Amino acid sequence: MKIKYKALWIEDQFEYVEPYIEGIGDRLKTYGFKLEITRLNSLSENELETLSNKLSHYNPYDMILFDYDLGGNNQTGNVIARELRNRIFTDMIFYSGKSSEDLRTVLYETKVDGVYPVYRPNFLDDAWPIIEDQIKRICDINNMRGVILDEMSKVDLKIRELYKEKYEALPKETQKDQVNRIQDALGKRIENIERQKSNMNSDTLSGLIKKPLNVEFNTVRMRLNSILNNEQIFGENGSLKEKQDLRNQFAHNKAVYDDDKGTVSIHGYNTEYSFDDFTNIRKELIGLLETIDGI
Repeated sequence: MKIKYKALWIEDQFEYVEPYIEGIGDRLKTYGFKLEITRLNSLSENELETLSNKLSHYNPYDMILFDYDLGGNNQTGNVIARELRNRIFTDMIFYSGKSSEDLRTVLYETKVDGVYPVYRPNFLDDAWPIIEDQIKRICDINNMRGVILDEMSKVDLKIRELYKEKYEALPKETQKDQVNRIQDALGKRIENIERQKSNMNSDTLSGLIKKPLNVEFNTVRMRLNSILNNEQIFGENGSLKEKQDLRNQFAHNKAVYDDDKGTVSIHGYNTEYSFDDFTNIRKELIGLLETIDGI
């Protein structure tokens, strides 16, 4: 599970469901997710077959939502449910002005299982518990290792692109200073490697094996901070370094799970992370990405 919660929404009158979309988006934010919706206004028989084939090969959606009556010559919701369920097992919400009991009857008669019927007037109250339960099922603590690594790799690319842009806008003399400082950093790194090399012997090797190498990410971060002068984001105690350090901890160390507590810790560190902690981390990663995009 990533930071984005992706939904396919099939509805012929989106103006009537915008409040539901906004409501779900707001509630997802409380769990550290950004709602991303793919909208379809209609779905003919041929389009449904094409969609079903496409999703059977690659399905990026966490949830599929659709109305019962799409109007005109479009397929009805129960037919959509049947065709999609034959190919994929993604959670689906099927809603209508009909009561939930009537929708269950329609689904039963169409021989469709595993689709949640929702009464449109109670949409948020009925649909949100389904989505919330799904999030809790798929957001286990093991998945969060992947989320942190994946999102920080995006941050890494973003700050490199940002630094390239800011560097190229500098006067030539200032560019030379940036080059000199990076050369100095590389020189110190080489000196450190040479020192480690000279100190390495049969007695010290066992201790050195367990120490991961420092990444060049920090050089880019520091140089970017010299241009932007934003200690809160790019400084030694800033949010970027904090998240990169967390990423490195998860990437290079064993995770220790406590099933009784429902937590995970990193071998060699005392901090325990729970579902709520990872919710806050997702929110912070979203904020970090948005801040960098806004610079």
